[in-house]
Order: sequence, then C-alpha cells, then structure tokens
Amino acid sequence: MTGAQKPPRRKAPAAEGAALRRRGPDTRSERTRAAIRSAANELFLGKGVDETTVDEICEKAGISKGTFYLYFHHKEDLLLEYGLQRLRRIREMVPELLGRMTFREAAEAMVNEVVRGKEWGREVAGRAIVEMGTSAERLPMQAPHTLIQPLIELAQVRGELRSDVPADALAHFVLRSILGALRDWGLGTDGTDRDAALGYALTLVFDAMAPRK
Repeated sequence: MTGAQKPPRRKAPAAEGAALRRRGPDTRSERTRAAIRSAANELFLGKGVDETTVDEICEKAGISKGTFYLYFHHKEDLLLEYGLQRLRRIREMVPELLGRMTFREAAEAMVNEVVRGKEWGREVAGRAIVEMGTSAERLPMQAPHTLIQPLIELAQVRGELRSDVPADALAHFVLRSILGALRDWGLGTDGTDRDAALGYALTLVFDAMAPRK
C-alpha cells in the first residue's frame, strides 16, 4: 500500500496515564462527591445524623448505593469530609497568612474564613470534630496541627510568641483549644453562642502563648 496513510499509533498505557494526569482531577468524580456531601449535609441538618440513612442520602444525591460506597464507607465518613474541607481551606490560606503582620491577625483571619459567618449545624459541627479526633489516621493529609506550625515558628522568631515551648507543642495547643471550643458548643444543648465561645478560647490562647517576661 504505497502512499497509503498509516493509521495513528496508539499511545502506550503509560503515556495514556500521563496524558490523563495532565488533564487535572476528574471533574465528574468531584461533582458526584460534592453532590453526596450536599445531600448529606442537608439531611443531617434537617433530621440529625443518626436519623439519616445512606439510602436517603443516595436518593437525594441522585446516585445508586453502589456509587455511594465508591466514595464513602459509612455515612459518618461525611462528617470527616465536613472537617476535611475546612482543613484544606486552612492549608490554602497559609501562604497568605505568613505575610500578615502578627500571629493574632493570622489566627483571626483563619477563624473568620472557616468558622465565623458560616452556617454550621450545631450537632453536625460537634459530631464532625469528634469524628476527626477518633479517625485522624484516615485523614488524607498531614497532621492538622502542622498546617499552622509555620505561622507559630515565624511568630516565635519575631518575638510575638513565647519561645520556651516548641512550635509543634504550641500548634497542638492552638488547634485543640479551637476545636475543643467548637466541639463543646456543638455537643451542648444550652443557649451558648458559638462565636462567643470561640472568642473566649482565642483570648485564652493568645494570653497563654504571649512571650514570658
């Protein structure tokens, strides 16, 4: 077949895989995951976590039960996802926060972005934080306290924070104080105001981390 056009060569499997990776994340997969999150959140807020079933989440999200289990093993995994979304946002913010004037400003900006002004269901918030604590080994990211450790290290160099306690210990302390205040609010049944409880926790954090004279 002289002069005939040769059929295009098929890419090797490795080359195909590389091409797919260059296209970025699977947007269809992300849309499905987001639909499951949205459906679960609406049901959790309306009915409560324990009263919501996987079947109801699937029906509301418009997916099969088999599809649900491709993404999550249990409905409680969606509580872990709830907290994970906020940790991811903190990770995104760190480069900007490192450029702020003080650690206090950075901490306030972080809390304003991921907590204040957000409509959090009380039970969902409390249960999500408990789930994060009991299932930390399943978080697909670095230990949460390490996200803010660079902020603390920089503040110690600037003399804004006490230096007699290692930065990693202070990072643990900050995270536990903030999450603890939110957990106690979430699991409580009184009329405690969320942002007020969080403000008290931050005040104690800043006082405890101030430089020693």
